[in-house]
Amino acid sequence: MVLPTRIRRLAVLAAGVPLAAAMTTVMLAGPAAAQSAPAALVHYSSAGHHFRTVVPGLRVRKAPHTMAPVVHVLGPAGTRVTVTCFTIGSPVGGDKVWYHIVAPSTGFVAGFFLNTGRDPAAGVPPCEVVHLYRTLVTSLRVRKAPRTSAPVVHVLGPAGSPVVVNCYTTGTPVFKDNVWYHTVAPVRGFVAGVHLNTGQDPAKGVRHC
Repeated sequence: MVLPTRIRRLAVLAAGVPLAAAMTTVMLAGPAAAQSAPAALVHYSSAGHHFRTVVPGLRVRKAPHTMAPVVHVLGPAGTRVTVTCFTIGSPVGGDKVWYHIVAPSTGFVAGFFLNTGRDPAAGVPPCEVVHLYRTLVTSLRVRKAPRTSAPVVHVLGPAGSPVVVNCYTTGTPVFKDNVWYHTVAPVRGFVAGVHLNTGQDPAKGVRHC
């Protein structure tokens, strides 16, 4: 969706967004819970885009909708914000685009109140949907490719260790389960789905790579 420039307008990271920030956005599932954790909108990019508010006191919210809790209130019109990505949420003035910002605070703001010129703004990528699960075994190997013969890039800790994934693919069957997940935290690689508390493979809501 592209909106024309509005006269009322004056003129968002596991690489760019710290893992700690991503973890607070995702609700953790218990080690033995056989279900998906809620998804979080996080874009793993080192680039930031800068815009300014066109209204005073713009509310920064925890999620991209008008009923989400307010986490910060910005200052006067013209306040500079750093945007990492965009997503779709509650319409504001007919505009459903919201931006994830990381400065001066972290959260979501309605695109209608930024001087982007159009929504989504040129060059701003869509937010990536990531899912957090926990391991069901100790020392799960994260591999370079979705097969048991691929090089190991990392070894996770005890059962219950958190793993953030963004998509699934198929590979070497492990206990007759050929679904593997691409991880983005704590490291990038692939893990066998049978060893995560997804509840089913492929897990509901996780896209195909």
